[in-house]
Amino acid sequence: MDLGQNHQPHKLDELAGLINKAIAKAQSRRHPRKIIDLTGKRFGRLVVLALHAEKSRFGWVCRCDCGGERIVRGSDLIRGMSKSCNCLRKEMFAKRSTKHGLCRSRAYQSWKGMKARCFNPRDRAYPDYGGRGITVCERWLIFENLYAEMGERPPGMSLDRINNDGYFVPGNCRWATVAEQLANRRPRRHSKRRRKRSSLAALQSYVAAMRGVRSEAAKAPHD
Repeated sequence: MDLGQNHQPHKLDELAGLINKAIAKAQSRRHPRKIIDLTGKRFGRLVVLALHAEKSRFGWVCRCDCGGERIVRGSDLIRGMSKSCNCLRKEMFAKRSTKHGLCRSRAYQSWKGMKARCFNPRDRAYPDYGGRGITVCERWLIFENLYAEMGERPPGMSLDRINNDGYFVPGNCRWATVAEQLANRRPRRHSKRRRKRSSLAALQSYVAAMRGVRSEAAKAPHD
């Protein structure tokens, strides 16, 4: 390589440094770094069994405490990015999805029905609850709070408000039987269109008037 005669010494040193770096990089590709043996070591729930035959550059065969096996990169094991055969992730997801484990309880069904009656206009009972201003206190919007104060719903009972004009709040609710709830119902308002029942005197006056009309009609001359 002809570098020319006019190059300054520091320029030559810089060029030589670049060449040495290129040579070192090429040698590192031909001779990779020595693999650290991870056999028998534990990383979370994983225990390293052996280096994978076909993926020896990065893959280690690991056995999880749950019995499953997985091939994991050595760098992921060392940096703590892989700690199980995905069973840990599934457990964490299930734990986040199921907060209390009472979704099938009687109290939970009553809690869902209470919210539907107060907040869902499509619910059949909404006009008698949310439609007339009945709501749920903020604390009871979380099921765990209602369950802690009311407990499990006894068989044959349902959630009842002691004061029918009050909200679903602690102190105004109880578990009650059907008979108790019927006795605690608010009085039904009669429709304005409903015809009032006539008294006996009014009926007698109506009959007498009709007889008078017929009598006058009979006396009238006919053509």
